[in-house]
Amino acid sequence: MHLAETLIDGDGTINVAGIENFMKVVKLAECGLSYAVVSIMGPQSSGKSTLLNSLFSTNFREMDAFKGRHVFATPICLFDIALSGRCVGIEPCTLVMDLEGTDGRERGEDDTAFEKQSALFALAISDIVLINMWCHDIGREQAANKPLLKTVFQVMMRLFSPRKTTLLFVIRDKTKTPLENLEPVLREDIQKVIQ
Repeated sequence: MHLAETLIDGDGTINVAGIENFMKVVKLAECGLSYAVVSIMGPQSSGKSTLLNSLFSTNFREMDAFKGRHVFATPICLFDIALSGRCVGIEPCTLVMDLEGTDGRERGEDDTAFEKQSALFALAISDIVLINMWCHDIGREQAANKPLLKTVFQVMMRLFSPRKTTLLFVIRDKTKTPLENLEPVLREDIQKVIQ
Protein backbone atom coordinates (compact mmCIF):
# COMPACT_ATOMS: atom_id res chain seq x y z
CA MET A 1 0.00 0.00 0.00
CA HIS A 2 1.12 3.51 -0.75
CA LEU A 3 0.86 6.29 1.73
CA ALA A 4 -2.12 8.60 1.74
CA GLU A 5 -1.11 12.22 2.09
CA THR A 6 -3.26 15.24 2.84
CA LEU A 7 -3.24 17.31 -0.34
CA ILE A 8 -5.44 20.17 0.87
CA ASP A 9 -6.63 20.52 4.45
CA GLY A 10 -10.10 21.59 5.55
CA ASP A 11 -9.02 25.23 5.73
CA GLY A 12 -8.02 25.14 2.06
CA THR A 13 -4.28 25.15 2.78
CA ILE A 14 -2.15 23.19 0.31
CA ASN A 15 0.23 20.77 2.02
CA VAL A 16 3.34 21.61 -0.03
CA ALA A 17 5.80 19.56 2.06
CA GLY A 18 3.45 16.59 2.07
CA ILE A 19 2.99 16.75 -1.70
CA GLU A 20 6.74 16.94 -2.29
CA ASN A 21 7.25 13.92 -0.01
CA PHE A 22 4.42 12.06 -1.76
CA MET A 23 5.97 12.74 -5.19
CA LYS A 24 9.34 11.36 -4.03
CA VAL A 25 7.93 8.27 -2.29
CA VAL A 26 5.70 7.20 -5.20
CA LYS A 27 8.36 8.24 -7.78
CA LEU A 28 5.89 10.38 -9.68
CA ALA A 29 8.64 11.79 -11.90
CA GLU A 30 8.96 8.35 -13.51
CA CYS A 31 5.42 8.73 -14.88
CA GLY A 32 6.21 11.87 -16.81
CA LEU A 33 2.95 13.27 -18.15
CA SER A 34 1.39 9.85 -18.54
CA TYR A 35 -0.86 9.45 -15.53
CA ALA A 36 -4.53 9.37 -14.66
CA VAL A 37 -6.39 10.92 -11.73
CA VAL A 38 -9.35 9.19 -10.11
CA SER A 39 -11.32 10.90 -7.35
CA ILE A 40 -14.38 10.08 -5.30
CA MET A 41 -17.08 12.26 -3.77
CA GLY A 42 -20.23 11.51 -1.85
CA PRO A 43 -21.81 11.61 1.59
CA GLN A 44 -19.71 11.40 4.73
CA SER A 45 -19.32 7.86 6.10
CA SER A 46 -20.72 6.28 2.94
CA GLY A 47 -17.74 4.01 2.28
CA LYS A 48 -15.73 6.19 -0.14
CA SER A 49 -12.36 5.44 1.45
CA THR A 50 -13.15 1.75 1.89
CA LEU A 51 -14.10 1.50 -1.79
CA LEU A 52 -10.89 3.22 -2.93
CA ASN A 53 -8.76 1.04 -0.65
CA SER A 54 -10.41 -2.07 -2.04
CA LEU A 55 -10.20 -1.05 -5.71
CA PHE A 56 -6.76 0.56 -5.76
CA SER A 57 -4.90 -0.89 -2.72
CA THR A 58 -4.60 2.61 -1.30
CA ASN A 59 -4.33 3.46 2.38
CA PHE A 60 -7.01 6.07 3.01
CA ARG A 61 -8.43 6.37 6.50
CA GLU A 62 -11.62 4.42 7.07
CA MET A 63 -14.38 4.83 9.58
CA ASP A 64 -14.11 2.52 12.58
CA ALA A 65 -17.48 0.73 12.24
CA PHE A 66 -17.42 -0.40 15.87
CA LYS A 67 -17.11 3.17 17.14
CA GLY A 68 -19.55 4.76 14.68
CA ARG A 69 -19.44 7.70 12.31
CA HIS A 70 -16.75 10.35 12.58
CA VAL A 71 -14.23 7.98 14.30
CA PHE A 72 -11.55 6.84 11.93
CA ALA A 73 -9.17 3.90 12.09
CA THR A 74 -6.25 5.71 10.41
CA PRO A 75 -4.87 9.18 11.07
CA ILE A 76 -5.48 11.80 8.41
CA CYS A 77 -7.34 15.02 9.15
CA LEU A 78 -11.14 14.68 9.15
CA PHE A 79 -11.59 17.60 6.75
CA ASP A 80 -9.33 17.29 3.75
CA ILE A 81 -8.59 16.10 0.28
CA ALA A 82 -6.18 13.18 0.52
CA LEU A 83 -4.03 11.78 -2.27
CA SER A 84 -2.58 8.33 -2.83
CA GLY A 85 -1.00 6.96 -5.93
CA ARG A 86 1.06 4.70 -8.13
CA CYS A 87 -1.61 2.05 -7.89
CA VAL A 88 0.09 -1.31 -8.31
CA GLY A 89 -0.74 -3.11 -11.55
CA ILE A 90 -2.74 -0.24 -13.05
CA GLU A 91 -1.50 1.53 -16.16
CA PRO A 92 -1.07 4.36 -16.79
CA CYS A 93 0.26 5.57 -13.46
CA THR A 94 -2.87 6.34 -11.43
CA LEU A 95 -3.27 8.86 -8.63
CA VAL A 96 -6.32 8.56 -6.39
CA MET A 97 -7.98 11.41 -4.46
CA ASP A 98 -10.37 10.94 -1.56
CA LEU A 99 -12.51 14.01 -0.97
CA GLU A 100 -14.04 14.98 2.33
CA GLY A 101 -17.56 13.63 2.62
CA THR A 102 -20.42 15.95 1.87
CA ASP A 103 -23.18 16.67 4.37
CA GLY A 104 -21.02 16.15 7.46
CA ARG A 105 -22.47 17.59 10.63
CA GLU A 106 -19.10 18.90 11.82
CA ARG A 107 -19.09 21.69 9.23
CA GLY A 108 -22.74 22.57 9.78
CA GLU A 109 -25.57 23.07 7.32
CA ASP A 110 -24.41 26.41 5.97
CA ASP A 111 -20.76 25.68 5.32
CA THR A 112 -20.73 24.16 1.83
CA ALA A 113 -17.95 26.33 0.41
CA PHE A 114 -15.23 23.71 0.94
CA GLU A 115 -17.50 20.98 -0.46
CA LYS A 116 -18.09 23.04 -3.63
CA GLN A 117 -14.46 23.98 -4.01
CA SER A 118 -13.21 20.44 -3.50
CA ALA A 119 -15.80 19.03 -5.93
CA LEU A 120 -14.82 21.65 -8.52
CA PHE A 121 -11.14 20.84 -7.97
CA ALA A 122 -11.81 17.12 -8.45
CA LEU A 123 -13.84 17.65 -11.62
CA ALA A 124 -11.21 20.01 -13.02
CA ILE A 125 -8.24 17.65 -12.62
CA SER A 126 -9.72 14.15 -12.61
CA ASP A 127 -10.07 11.80 -15.52
CA ILE A 128 -12.63 9.76 -13.60
CA VAL A 129 -14.86 10.95 -10.75
CA LEU A 130 -16.64 8.29 -8.75
CA ILE A 131 -19.85 9.60 -7.22
CA ASN A 132 -20.69 7.36 -4.30
CA MET A 133 -24.35 7.50 -3.35
CA TRP A 134 -26.88 5.60 -1.30
CA CYS A 135 -29.47 3.71 -3.34
CA HIS A 136 -32.33 5.22 -1.29
CA ASP A 137 -31.14 8.75 -2.22
CA ILE A 138 -31.79 8.32 -5.94
CA GLY A 139 -34.53 10.77 -6.88
CA ARG A 140 -34.17 12.84 -3.71
CA GLU A 141 -33.16 16.46 -4.23
CA GLN A 142 -30.90 17.23 -1.27
CA ALA A 143 -29.73 13.76 -0.26
CA ALA A 144 -28.24 12.94 -3.66
CA ASN A 145 -26.07 16.12 -3.63
CA LYS A 146 -27.82 17.47 -6.74
CA PRO A 147 -27.56 21.13 -5.67
CA LEU A 148 -23.83 20.73 -5.04
CA LEU A 149 -23.25 18.97 -8.35
CA LYS A 150 -25.33 21.50 -10.29
CA THR A 151 -23.35 24.42 -8.84
CA VAL A 152 -20.05 22.72 -9.53
CA PHE A 153 -20.94 21.87 -13.13
CA GLN A 154 -22.13 25.42 -13.83
CA VAL A 155 -18.91 26.92 -12.47
CA MET A 156 -16.75 24.34 -14.23
CA MET A 157 -18.32 25.10 -17.61
CA ARG A 158 -17.67 28.82 -17.13
CA LEU A 159 -14.10 28.59 -15.83
CA PHE A 160 -12.58 25.70 -17.75
CA SER A 161 -12.73 24.71 -21.34
CA PRO A 162 -14.78 21.54 -21.47
CA ARG A 163 -12.59 18.55 -20.80
CA LYS A 164 -13.58 14.95 -20.81
CA THR A 165 -14.19 13.68 -17.30
CA THR A 166 -15.90 10.34 -16.84
CA LEU A 167 -18.50 10.29 -14.09
CA LEU A 168 -19.07 6.86 -12.61
CA PHE A 169 -21.99 6.56 -10.20
CA VAL A 170 -21.47 3.95 -7.52
CA ILE A 171 -24.80 2.94 -6.00
CA ARG A 172 -24.47 1.35 -2.60
CA ASP A 173 -26.80 -0.63 -0.35
CA LYS A 174 -29.25 -1.73 -3.04
CA THR A 175 -32.88 -1.73 -1.99
CA LYS A 176 -35.69 -3.98 -3.21
CA THR A 177 -36.47 -1.49 -5.99
CA PRO A 178 -35.26 -3.05 -9.26
CA LEU A 179 -32.27 -1.30 -10.81
CA GLU A 180 -34.18 -0.87 -14.08
CA ASN A 181 -36.65 1.35 -12.16
CA LEU A 182 -33.87 3.41 -10.52
CA GLU A 183 -31.74 3.94 -13.64
CA PRO A 184 -34.15 6.28 -15.51
CA VAL A 185 -34.59 8.41 -12.40
CA LEU A 186 -30.83 8.74 -11.95
CA ARG A 187 -30.33 9.54 -15.66
CA GLU A 188 -33.05 12.21 -15.52
CA ASP A 189 -31.46 13.75 -12.42
CA ILE A 190 -28.04 13.79 -14.11
CA GLN A 191 -29.48 15.52 -17.17
CA LYS A 192 -31.03 18.20 -14.95
CA VAL A 193 -27.71 18.73 -13.20
CA ILE A 194 -25.58 19.15 -16.32
CA GLN A 195 -27.98 21.45 -18.20
